[in-house]
Amino acid sequence: MFAVIGVLLPITFVIGIAARRAVPHAATLPPALSSWSQAFTATDYDRDDLFTNAPVRVRLWREQNLGRYAVGFVAAKEFLKPDLIAYWIAGHPAATDQVPPEATLLGAFSAGPLLLPVEATTTDGSLILFSLADQEIVDVSKPTRFSEPTN
Repeated sequence: MFAVIGVLLPITFVIGIAARRAVPHAATLPPALSSWSQAFTATDYDRDDLFTNAPVRVRLWREQNLGRYAVGFVAAKEFLKPDLIAYWIAGHPAATDQVPPEATLLGAFSAGPLLLPVEATTTDGSLILFSLADQEIVDVSKPTRFSEPTN
């Protein structure tokens, strides 16, 4: 029995390694999923008072070609939350434990400038920081409109 396992196990291991799929590379992502593929310029919008529970600075970026806005986050290294993602929602959502279904997913917190929906420049809205690993809302920003440069 041990002789058969001793022969079949290495053969099965080699076949499994040879048959596995290749690891996808960042170059294979569609351009819409990679926000750094667009060229952004900084605006005067730079606020650190939007979130009350999280020490997060919010910066507004403008896409050079189409003029769309994107938001970027800067936080201290001590601000560690697992799998943090950002959402945008019109108005100020009611306090719940779940992200409202009408919220728009922006992307990963640390992914760089995240494109905002067009509605974010015409309507007051809030940013929601959600930890996927903990399945909890970390913080919700004060309502703001992202087209007005303020300091």
